[in-house]
Amino acid sequence: MFSASHHVGSDSGHTTPSAQDVDKTEKTEEKDIGQSKSSDIEYEAERRVNLKGAELYKRSEKTELTPVEALTWSVDGDQSPFPEVAACVNNTDDSTIACNTVRAWILTTIFVILLSGLNQFFGLRYPFLSLGYVVAQLLVFPIGRAWEKLPRWRVPLGRFTFDVNPGVFTTKEHALIVICVNVSTNAAYGLGSLAALSSPIFWNHDNGAGFAFLYLLTSQSLGFGLAGLTRRWTVYPAALIWPNSLTSTVLFRTLHEPKRKEPPANGWTMSRYRFFSYFTIIAFVIFLFPDYIWTSLSTFAFITWIFPTNQKVNVLFGMKSGLGLLPISFDWTQINYAGSPLITPFYITRNAFAVIVLFYFFISPILYYTNVWNSAYLSFLSASTFDNTGKTYNTSRVVDKNLNLIPKNYEAYSPMYISMSYSITFALSFAAVTSLVIHTYLYNGKDIWAKFKDARSGGEDIHKRLMNQYKEVPDWWYLNVITELMAGYIWPGKPIANMYVKVYGYNAVRHGMDFIQDLKLGQYMKIPPRVLFVGQIYSTILASAVQTGVFRWMLSNIKDLCKPTNKQRFTCNGAKTVYSASLIWGSIGPQRMFQPGQVYNAIMYFFLIGPVVTVLVWLVYRRYPHTWVRYINVPIFFNAAGLIPPATTTQYSLWFIFGYLFNYLIRRRKFDWWKRYNYLLQAAMDTGTALATVLIFFALSYNNIEFNWWGNTVGEDTYDSKSVPWLKVKNGSYFGKGPGEF
Repeated sequence: MFSASHHVGSDSGHTTPSAQDVDKTEKTEEKDIGQSKSSDIEYEAERRVNLKGAELYKRSEKTELTPVEALTWSVDGDQSPFPEVAACVNNTDDSTIACNTVRAWILTTIFVILLSGLNQFFGLRYPFLSLGYVVAQLLVFPIGRAWEKLPRWRVPLGRFTFDVNPGVFTTKEHALIVICVNVSTNAAYGLGSLAALSSPIFWNHDNGAGFAFLYLLTSQSLGFGLAGLTRRWTVYPAALIWPNSLTSTVLFRTLHEPKRKEPPANGWTMSRYRFFSYFTIIAFVIFLFPDYIWTSLSTFAFITWIFPTNQKVNVLFGMKSGLGLLPISFDWTQINYAGSPLITPFYITRNAFAVIVLFYFFISPILYYTNVWNSAYLSFLSASTFDNTGKTYNTSRVVDKNLNLIPKNYEAYSPMYISMSYSITFALSFAAVTSLVIHTYLYNGKDIWAKFKDARSGGEDIHKRLMNQYKEVPDWWYLNVITELMAGYIWPGKPIANMYVKVYGYNAVRHGMDFIQDLKLGQYMKIPPRVLFVGQIYSTILASAVQTGVFRWMLSNIKDLCKPTNKQRFTCNGAKTVYSASLIWGSIGPQRMFQPGQVYNAIMYFFLIGPVVTVLVWLVYRRYPHTWVRYINVPIFFNAAGLIPPATTTQYSLWFIFGYLFNYLIRRRKFDWWKRYNYLLQAAMDTGTALATVLIFFALSYNNIEFNWWGNTVGEDTYDSKSVPWLKVKNGSYFGKGPGEF
């Protein structure tokens, strides 16, 4: 969410003076120095502040601010003090520009139906692909421009009339459509739980289309309501940038201002529009290889090809069920899986990769090969649950027809085991929960309290001041969305109920963050809040209906859906994770997994480790506030690996490498290039990859047109691909506690 920098000079605002400003200030102060008894002291103090500011600008223009520093920066200038925003967002507004038009609503309807259906479709694929902002922007733009050529007819509708063609297709119309369409990308977690619920290889508990529609709709609505109620503290402050929004704003300007002339950026004179077009084509062509022509380029673990049956080599260098210590991939969906590397602020990427190195590269292998928690009998990295023979846990042996646990059957069968990587992820998530509370109090408590007392505390930047001319959305509009959710229903069944609770709890935060990001984009693009509110509500309802229909079609028409053998990669990895979680927290229950005497009891200590580490880091930060310690964010550190599984450490490594290259090296050494092209490059790569994925599936994979050769089959017989464990269970035997011993 946070991304900012020390760059506050003439290029991005006027809050810190330049060296010339310092000289002018000094001369002015010298003339007036005798006008006050304390003028000498005041003059010297201001002179030092100005000199310090000018020196800070020269020295640290291209480095990031931490969230704590960003919240204290002055926002009173006519431009944002943060270079990311200044480079991407227009600091002017014209309230007469058309936004709420018939054209906007028709295109919103068409593209919500189209993209929500496609996102539902690809949501069960691994790696999944979400067609969001960028694809919508590109597809909507030429149609909007073509609409300008239609006759200027006025159509009566009762007491009202509307223009079929309102004229020029405006940036605000475009932005409103795209924000509404983005709602269709936000049902991924609810989709995973629906697949886990309905698929025959998981719970096989299909509740019908009506339930699916209400489930998706209400789970999103809760997050939408919370986003609106917290917008004063999560959207309005200038320091809360929401970097993903910047990709969209810079692309809007690229499309609607293609002839805007700009000075060379580190020698590059290419226009933004041409740059975007070229790299979209490049991304399209490149992705054809790892996704169809030469699929082993997606996970290029060539060392495991050389030593296919060496288990340690496959765990260390494998990129499917191993650590991927030599991460090589030409697949943008792999690089992009853990997060958008060119958008995510580098201090976040750095914190995230630190936890991967410490806990997954060093601690996990030690625990695994010393057979802690009997983990050596299982795959190193897996989202599945296992019994004491190393096989997938057979839930049908321990639950009744209502999917409730039968204790005596459980005791006669086996404890539930999870892979080492999954165990570490649980431990880190426990630490993240408690560390977040302490971190927020220590680092942001005063700022949050000040915002609660006065929403304008800390000032309003130029973009918020421009938005003040529009009518705000009353809080009760958002509150009503939440209260309607209370009328929803939960089906009986302990594991199922647990899954529902998790989805609603998770979605309240996940979808809330997505909607907050949309609200921030609306602020950057100066969309009237009430129009945006109606658009988001409408799109949420429409997208939920479409996603339900597509999901029901997939259940009936895609062969081997959610099975590991699915040739089109519709393996439902997210559903597998949700299913495993419902077993752990629902069927078996935490008391049989984590209480004293149980296998994973030690993990519970991470609830204490989180606050302790947070306080220690905060004390060091207070003692050395201007060192690298200020970039340590303990909640991010503990929570960053939450996507593992189904994500792999390989994907995190690739994310870090590209983040380091673009948001550290290039940002520091080629800042002008970075400022102009970095976010645009992310948009181009996403777009080209998305278009190639759609083409490959519908033109080739769906029609069973296969391309069989060595490059598409190499690696299939490696221990990495087969998830072979370190230790094997002898036939008729078991590890750990046997029946009646637990």
